[in-house]
Amino acid sequence: MRWWLVVLIVLAILFLIGQVRLGGTVSYNTAGLTVSVLIGPFHIRVLPVREKPDKPKKRPGRKKKRARKQKTQPEKKRQDGPGTVSRLLDLLPVIGEAAGALRRKILIHHLDLKVIWAADNPAAAAIGFGRAHAVLGMIWPIFDHNFRVKRHQFQVDVDYEAHRPEVAVDLALTMTLGQILAFALRYGGKVLIRWTRSARPRDEDRRHKP
Repeated sequence: MRWWLVVLIVLAILFLIGQVRLGGTVSYNTAGLTVSVLIGPFHIRVLPVREKPDKPKKRPGRKKKRARKQKTQPEKKRQDGPGTVSRLLDLLPVIGEAAGALRRKILIHHLDLKVIWAADNPAAAAIGFGRAHAVLGMIWPIFDHNFRVKRHQFQVDVDYEAHRPEVAVDLALTMTLGQILAFALRYGGKVLIRWTRSARPRDEDRRHKP
């Protein structure tokens, strides 16, 4: 087999792997919250967490020994440097740039939102029904201008017999593996460089030190 044919096969395999979509689904209704991770066609449920069998309790003596060892270890002296808050603020420009680039890469497969409004009296239910319509009218442009949405469905109903409103949300979004790797390499490197540089004391701080 010729070398260029091997290279083409490898590139084709990498391209196909890069097209695998990764993401998740979020569903919320009266039954509770359900979160799943999507890896291609496979769904892995994250919430609600499945109950695990109870593990045997550890002996109390071991915990005491570990606590004694931790007390005997000498405390390391912290080096003076920039605070964590100032370092995080230094990352804001990169985070804003990354958020702007990320929003157009995310594909929302479906976004279903259903609101059934209810109140103690019919007048309050009718007012709440109108407000819910207005809020949904404000939410959709945000998704439409910032994300790619394949399918969406917003529904608002009113129930005069119920006393509490109900909300149901079903959302599924993904990105390709190639997009995730390219995004991580580009902006992960920028964040790491800025975070490392911000850990060094600045020249002004060194001058003020006695």
